[in-house]
Amino acid sequence: MPSIKQQIQLLATLDATQTEMDFLDSSFFTKAGHKSLPTAAEVGSLSNQFNKHPRPDPVKFEHLNLLIKFGPSVAVEEALTLRMLQTSFAEKIPVPEVYGWRVYQNCVFIYMELIHGDTLHDRWDSLSEPDRNCICSQLHEIISSLQQIKPDPCDSFIGSINRARLHDYVFATIPESGPFENVKAFNDWFSSLPQSWLPDSKRYQDPYRDYLPDDGAIKLTHGDLHRGNILISPAGPPRVLAIVDWAHAGWYPEY
Repeated sequence: MPSIKQQIQLLATLDATQTEMDFLDSSFFTKAGHKSLPTAAEVGSLSNQFNKHPRPDPVKFEHLNLLIKFGPSVAVEEALTLRMLQTSFAEKIPVPEVYGWRVYQNCVFIYMELIHGDTLHDRWDSLSEPDRNCICSQLHEIISSLQQIKPDPCDSFIGSINRARLHDYVFATIPESGPFENVKAFNDWFSSLPQSWLPDSKRYQDPYRDYLPDDGAIKLTHGDLHRGNILISPAGPPRVLAIVDWAHAGWYPEY
């Protein structure tokens, strides 16, 4: 199994600007025996929200066990994060297997495994106390495993998995959101945001800047983990099947 350093190096060799990428070693091609993914045009034709909604609902091909997440706000970095996690940490951090991506009409299409499960949000109220505790224990193990993933100490940074900018929705309208060479650089930038619209002559020392520690560790973070992004088994003893929606994931300060 490749180390995290090797995985990052492998990701660095992938050109995120490519308009088409197939992971031919994924099970879609090797086990299911499919020759190609549905075209982006075909996927778009099956959605009445394509080019009409900023966050269209995913399109499913049930017979192919395939889900396509797409839209103008979808980024290739999410596919790269899924690829790294599924390739190296699938036993500890369950995520959908990613099969490839396409870029079409200013939208990114991510082709991934269709997980047949229920969201924890939909099931939580009906779960018994023991079942809730069971799910919480599983999530504790998953998050603990995620927190063990650390960047290469010789090449650490704050940003998306492939040294691109952060895609956290908080920074969605801020194009210069990284990458940052270290935690201090990120903290300086983050604390300056409320004054970014002011001319230099009117800017002041942020009185809360010192509350942001510059010496913390950098960890891989989901960025938007909630019950709607946790899929569990629809029947039988509750089991976490996958953590989904890694759109905001990246290397963040530990705090």
